[in-house]
Amino acid sequence: MDTFSTSSGQPDPDTGDDRFASARPVDPTIKGFTPWQLSVSAIAVVVLAVALWAILATLGAPVIGVLFLLPTLACAGALYAVSMRRRLRLGVIADLAGALARHLGVPDAAYLDIDARQWQGGWVGVPHVLNIQYPTQVDDSAPDWAAGVAEVVHAELEQQYTVGRHNIRGHRLTLRDPTRTAGSLTPEPAARAERAAVRRSLPDTIARPVPTQADLSSWLIPLGVDASGTRVGWNLAAPQGHLLVLGRSGAGKRVLLTGIVVEAAARGWPVWIIDHRRVDLLGVRDWPNVQIVASTLDDQIVVLNQAWREMEGRVALIESGSSRNDLEPLVVVVHHFREFATAVADAANRAGQGAAAASLAHDRVTDLLRHGRQVNVYVVLSVQRADDQLLREENRDDVGAVVALGRLDSGVATALWGGDRPSEPAEPVPGRAVVQTGDGKPVLIQCYWTPDPREARRVKDEQDLYLLDALRPSLVTHPVLHVQRSRVMTESPEAAWRVNLNADLAEGYGASTSGLADWSRARGSGGSPAPAVTQVETTGWSEMVMVSQLQAGSLARLDDETGWVIIEQVEAVPNDGTKLLIHWRGNDGAGSQVVSRTRAVRIRHLNDGIY
Repeated sequence: MDTFSTSSGQPDPDTGDDRFASARPVDPTIKGFTPWQLSVSAIAVVVLAVALWAILATLGAPVIGVLFLLPTLACAGALYAVSMRRRLRLGVIADLAGALARHLGVPDAAYLDIDARQWQGGWVGVPHVLNIQYPTQVDDSAPDWAAGVAEVVHAELEQQYTVGRHNIRGHRLTLRDPTRTAGSLTPEPAARAERAAVRRSLPDTIARPVPTQADLSSWLIPLGVDASGTRVGWNLAAPQGHLLVLGRSGAGKRVLLTGIVVEAAARGWPVWIIDHRRVDLLGVRDWPNVQIVASTLDDQIVVLNQAWREMEGRVALIESGSSRNDLEPLVVVVHHFREFATAVADAANRAGQGAAAASLAHDRVTDLLRHGRQVNVYVVLSVQRADDQLLREENRDDVGAVVALGRLDSGVATALWGGDRPSEPAEPVPGRAVVQTGDGKPVLIQCYWTPDPREARRVKDEQDLYLLDALRPSLVTHPVLHVQRSRVMTESPEAAWRVNLNADLAEGYGASTSGLADWSRARGSGGSPAPAVTQVETTGWSEMVMVSQLQAGSLARLDDETGWVIIEQVEAVPNDGTKLLIHWRGNDGAGSQVVSRTRAVRIRHLNDGIY
């Protein structure tokens, strides 16, 4: 019997997980000699044997020296072999500790102590018994928690284990091999090598490629690449056209959704976004063909209700004889659906509404999932857990593509993938995901990385800005929208609820501060700037144009930092026919910047003296 215990690795000081702020790495438990000590012992025995032989040979008894030398060398060889086997077993347990650390969400493998006993089967073999000591901060209250750990061990060691005992108070889990047969315990080297090859072949980051003309005419939105380098995508033309994105915070949902929005906008499709986190998708608010990004709960209710009305209106068109081919795709992104639905229910309860109003978000999204595809209205749902009550069996059948970022619990993965669950789960690498499209088998991919336009402009990352400029749509087909209410919102929850349900989406930015507009009118008349008015109803309209179409006097929004500015002069950049030098003036002063000639910017048109 060979007992083996290890606690390896160093804690990550930058983990950022507050749960383990007070936790400490486990002190390594040394049972028996370490591989290094065994190797030193083998060398010492060899030196002793040679010295003894030399002494006997000097005394004239070399034959007796050889008789002592041979068994001593054999003993040294056995010690070295044992040290090598123990080193290999140490590597197996270190890999297992790393996999369990990622599964349990602990900062590092050093926070785990794995005691492996009764190794059998082959030269290295696998342990019959595993005792896993984990930190008290790990949440082990789920009914299938221990089974999930056993699944991770099975995936790593290629050996099935059963839960022998789970000491919740002592935070110790014992796994046992149910077979106890020596012949079938050896892990399959080919399977382990194949898994390692898959991990090595997937890079940690892949920048989103610029769509070709063939891509822009396709309804397939690329999501990432698998281990063979094959592109994997979401096909809106599939029988079930909607997309589900799930994963814990930090897994890469925001980056993936940004890429999906950019790809849809590049195809000239309108995009409506409900961003319940308010700032996750703020970077695409001014992106061409992104008509609205609703960040407040009131606006989010209006956008969802209007998406449902749009679907019903399209159904009426089909009933009146129109063809589905005449309806362009509308992509509706609902980020963090469960939090959004809960907030809507709370708002309905505060307004004194009934159960039907409280389930408004759930009912509207369910209708969009069931009937939206028939009229080219497609939903992108973002949730944190795969066991969300929205994903009942009938709703799961309406989702054509599922992207699961990061690792999933064993029970959740089984419920999500069924018998087709992938043999290689996603690692905790941002953007690493398991994707299932249609009835195909789930595959492990690395999702494309798309820069956040707002963040790229803030830090002035030239590489990110260059990529975003290449991804920006060359054709702007849809104007920006704003929420238009029949009357001003009041502090009464009941009145506000009714106003939101009756609100519409209209072109333009709606009410905004008009300091720049007042300054522009005063500048045009030669007078001094008029006092700023706090709120002015904007009746003008806007459109997207290329920078090369800007003229002196245009009111344009070059980026988020400068906001709306008056273009004073447009000059060519010497020795660079692809760039223009823009001189502008705004509320916060004047400036200039070099911009690509083909970059799309938004301009406002004069209407009744107000921009």
